[in-house]
Amino acid sequence: MLSTRQKEILKIIVEEYVRTAEPVGSKSICDRLNVSSATVRNEMAFLEKEGYLDKTHSSSGRVPLEKGYKYYVEELISMSDDVFEEKAYELVDNIFSNKIVEREDAIKKACSLLSDITNYTTVVLGPDSSVQKVSKIELINLSELNYLMMVVTDRGHVETKQVSFEGEEINQEEIMKVMDILNDVLVGTALSDVYSKLTYIMDNHLVQEFLTYRDSIIQNFLNAFMKFSETNYYVSGSSNMLIQPEFQDQNKLKKLIDILEKKELIKIIKENSTDSVSIRIGSETGLENVDNATIISVPYENDKGDKGTVALVGPSRMDYKKVIPLIEYIAKDITKTYKK
Repeated sequence: MLSTRQKEILKIIVEEYVRTAEPVGSKSICDRLNVSSATVRNEMAFLEKEGYLDKTHSSSGRVPLEKGYKYYVEELISMSDDVFEEKAYELVDNIFSNKIVEREDAIKKACSLLSDITNYTTVVLGPDSSVQKVSKIELINLSELNYLMMVVTDRGHVETKQVSFEGEEINQEEIMKVMDILNDVLVGTALSDVYSKLTYIMDNHLVQEFLTYRDSIIQNFLNAFMKFSETNYYVSGSSNMLIQPEFQDQNKLKKLIDILEKKELIKIIKENSTDSVSIRIGSETGLENVDNATIISVPYENDKGDKGTVALVGPSRMDYKKVIPLIEYIAKDITKTYKK
């Protein structure tokens, strides 16, 4: 349990380090708390011993550690202490109130605005479609050898894929039997379980007798189904991470670029999305071999109740009391666009 004075000192150090990216010495704290330098140094030594702060080699100043940031976010932060200028919120409102701008464009613009304002990297993930269920699979005849496969979910989401039987002898009745089997087995199945159901169809030879059409139809169904599985996402301000002092080390920079280029960041955010504000600092982020980073994510909801995510990625030296309310504000505005 930290004392009131220790909490005040930790709060000052975190906020001053966020502002300057420089180690915080005892003098600036003495001036603000009106206590002796000896008292401040003793308290700083205690906070260092307990793992909240670290003493740099180059000066007697302290910098926050992961434990210090976490305590600050969970116990010391006050969203009313400081916020971005009202202008920032007006800019967000202007984006979403513009009736000429399509929803997807508005989300992209808001994503870019958040990056510009914060100087961090913004990621917006589209709603998760894996909870949707297959409602209907149809094969629509376009010509003698060409069909259109249509996969419909219970949420009204539709994906199509053209199927060609060129070079094959067509038996319309047998093709429809394959489609009947797919509908019997897959209708009512969550998209996340489709692969296992298809494996069941193949392993139990339910379409073995229709070998001529089996591969064409099932492969094209998979191609259409894969579109459901793709995560829609927007990323803005990727280069912002590269200019932060924490990531100037060449090894760290390379690791960070690899994560961004290989879309590992998208996967990490998607897997760790929750139903409320999530703040993951340092080792909690899942960014392998990348220290001193933070991921803040906030959910939003579409008109079907599916959840998407707005996330901000930056250094642990992040201005939490400013950025958290702004991310929440944008997530609420995205939700509102789906409710119109």
